[in-house]
Amino acid sequence: DGTLKFDTSIDSKGFQSGIDGIGSIAEKGLKATGAILAGTATAIGAIGAASVKVGSDFEASMSKVAAISGATGDDLKALTDKAKEMGATTKFSASESADALQYMAMAGWKTDDMLNGLEGIMNLAAASGEDLATTSDIVTDALTAFGLSAEDSTHFADVLAQASSNANTNVGMMGETFKYSGIKASQAGTSLRSIMSRMAKPTKEVQGAMDKLKVSLTDSNGNMKSLNEVMGDLRKGFAGLSEAEAAEMAAALGGQEAMSGLLAIVNASDDVFDKLSDAIYSCDGAAKRMADTMNDNLQGQITILKSGLEGLGISLYENMEAPLKEVVKEAQNMVQQLQDAFDNGGLDEVVTTVGDI
Repeated sequence: DGTLKFDTSIDSKGFQSGIDGIGSIAEKGLKATGAILAGTATAIGAIGAASVKVGSDFEASMSKVAAISGATGDDLKALTDKAKEMGATTKFSASESADALQYMAMAGWKTDDMLNGLEGIMNLAAASGEDLATTSDIVTDALTAFGLSAEDSTHFADVLAQASSNANTNVGMMGETFKYSGIKASQAGTSLRSIMSRMAKPTKEVQGAMDKLKVSLTDSNGNMKSLNEVMGDLRKGFAGLSEAEAAEMAAALGGQEAMSGLLAIVNASDDVFDKLSDAIYSCDGAAKRMADTMNDNLQGQITILKSGLEGLGISLYENMEAPLKEVVKEAQNMVQQLQDAFDNGGLDEVVTTVGDI
């Protein structure tokens, strides 16, 4: 009839499908972005936690160095910077460097000695495969035993490295050898006990050595001398003896077991012996000072916080102890009721009893 008809309906299925697809992609994208942000936040948090752990460990180690050596202010900063420098430039961490400094401090090394000696000891540790703290302990012991000073540490480290690489031994084994010159721990106690017991009930040989050295355990009035006085007399008696004579007298007084310990005492320099004696006799308040110094760091404060929390927990527990006991007793009664129900009526009775309870 001459009219034209147009189909105005539009098939929107494809369009809607595309829109839905875009929406799905957007949703997934948002989720992925959220996951990335969450992951980044988690990573940052983990890094922060790791930083706090590493930093607080190092700070605690340096606090020990400060407590043992007495270093403060610029000296402590110099030691801290040196440990950080070694951590950044060697295979050892700053915390390991701090541990090595502790052994140097225990050996009585001054700040300059530690600053100058650390690198040589680190080189020896790296060369030998020993851990840094052990190597530091070996070197400081050996230097003392041989009457050397801290300024000899780098050269001595070179000697040990060369000796261990050219002989059937290693630095650790050499350290064991030096234990018979640098006496400490149970070895020192055994040596001292042997010396004093032999002098208290001297054999003819021991008495002869004591007479020659002009040493006795009692004064002119028959009163027992202090340990420090006896050690002082021994050091005077051994002064001026040849190496062979000193070894003979030490063997007579201490026997083969304790002679090395005795020689370590009498061969120590006056400065070293007097420094230790003076430190011991001037020790009032030392424990508190060292404790305060060692706790003056984040880790120390966290330890104190944990202690405080533990105290709070104990107080809370004491307050709740009585009612908690009553709760547990009531629970015991309930369990017994369930047991009785099962014994009398089986599982059905248990279900009924549970409802009642």
